[in-house]
Amino acid sequence: MKNLIFFAIIALGFSACDKGEHHHHKVTAEMMDSMRNDLLKTDIAFSKLSEEKGRNAAFVEYAADNATMLRPFSRPVTGRDSLKAMLNAHPDSLYKLTWTPISSDVAKSGEIGFTYGTYALEIKGGEHEEGTYATVWHKDTTKAWKFILDSGNEGLSAGEKAEDAKVDAKLAATKK
Repeated sequence: MKNLIFFAIIALGFSACDKGEHHHHKVTAEMMDSMRNDLLKTDIAFSKLSEEKGRNAAFVEYAADNATMLRPFSRPVTGRDSLKAMLNAHPDSLYKLTWTPISSDVAKSGEIGFTYGTYALEIKGGEHEEGTYATVWHKDTTKAWKFILDSGNEGLSAGEKAEDAKVDAKLAATKK
């Protein structure tokens, strides 16, 4: 009998929790497209800030408090303060890092999403590197997109670069 009363109280608790404010509305294709576009614009603004003020400033600005960066030959770096310390130990005045998102997707809740694309690293003295990246985003308490996970891979081949040029052209056409 004690178990029955216990389970009845638990069931009542769960049903009471379910009576909170729920906004059941249908997420339309247009709403999803708008959320994806908003996230793409955020990633583009992130890249522009990197170009204008440097990688370090951009990554600190767009990092969530609990952000993690995955980098080659290194353990993950987690937390905005740890990211800032790691970035500031490597001045970014000798190079320019920019990237172009290829695609994004967002959960129906609009609270989490991801972008991926290609990046270009121009090093003073003429060296150039290109690669791919993926970034996972979430909305903070102010409803601004902040990244929670960022990772990149170097080494695009000439064939991949040609294919990327097609993707870039397609993206440019959709932004007009």
